[in-house]
Amino acid sequence: MVESKRFSDHLYQWIIILILSLLTLACLYPCLYVLWASFSNPVLLYTGSKILLWPRGFSCDAFLLVFRNPNIWNGYRNTLLYVVAGSAVGLLLSVLGAYVLSRKRFPGQQVLMMLLIITMFFGGGLIPTYIIMKSYGLVNSIWSQILLGSMSTYNLILVMSYFRSIPDSMEESARLDGANDWLVLWAIFIPLSIPMIAVVALYFIVAKWNNWMTSAIYLTRRDLFSLQLILKEILISGNTETAGLNTSVSGGAADYQAYSDAVKYATIVVSTLPVLCVYPFLQKYFMKGIMLGAIKG
Repeated sequence: MVESKRFSDHLYQWIIILILSLLTLACLYPCLYVLWASFSNPVLLYTGSKILLWPRGFSCDAFLLVFRNPNIWNGYRNTLLYVVAGSAVGLLLSVLGAYVLSRKRFPGQQVLMMLLIITMFFGGGLIPTYIIMKSYGLVNSIWSQILLGSMSTYNLILVMSYFRSIPDSMEESARLDGANDWLVLWAIFIPLSIPMIAVVALYFIVAKWNNWMTSAIYLTRRDLFSLQLILKEILISGNTETAGLNTSVSGGAADYQAYSDAVKYATIVVSTLPVLCVYPFLQKYFMKGIMLGAIKG
């Protein structure tokens, strides 16, 4: 009976491992396909089968075309500006708002919290937002990319819950020594909340980096386009001028289409690489902050 139970347990574990392995492969293969296709010979990739298990004729021609494209570098510069400035503004607003709402002595705390939570379910709408942005002269401005989305109620609640988990005795002892609210916030709360702040920073960075809708709505000047909007033009609109292929590829229609497909894959890799490079450095804070937020929140 015991041996039969052990066999059933082992069989159950192997079935779970097999299912999870298949799901992992299904999730990883599209990413690996894009990576392998970006390093493949464009002509061999275009003429070969649709199934790709490794690069076909290792080549960096697609990346050379991408890096020669001024639109990509301009999009990179703009996106880095939007990410850094937007994340900094978002973090500042989240920390300041969370500190105020986490203090029990703040009047009207429940009412303000209720109003903030309502914004998680109901928005003002695209047209009213656009009218407001236009009335303030923020259309075709970098401020439209920095300010919009900088106030996240979800991130605010995360930081606020973490602030509430900090013992009141630490604040009381600091006030006995003459500390005001600013000193309590910057000298006590922020140093103790680095893991959670790193998590919120990662949320803002990823959201700002992947955001193309705001650029598509509020920007018409190409010199302000984000990298995601350039990527959208290359992938969906098939804009060969944006891809920089009109003057870079000389050959027949087949070669032109082959290089066009390869450049799309290389552009995807180039646009996602920065986030993949930043995430490992924030991963320890990410895991620690999520666990602490779940336990203390």
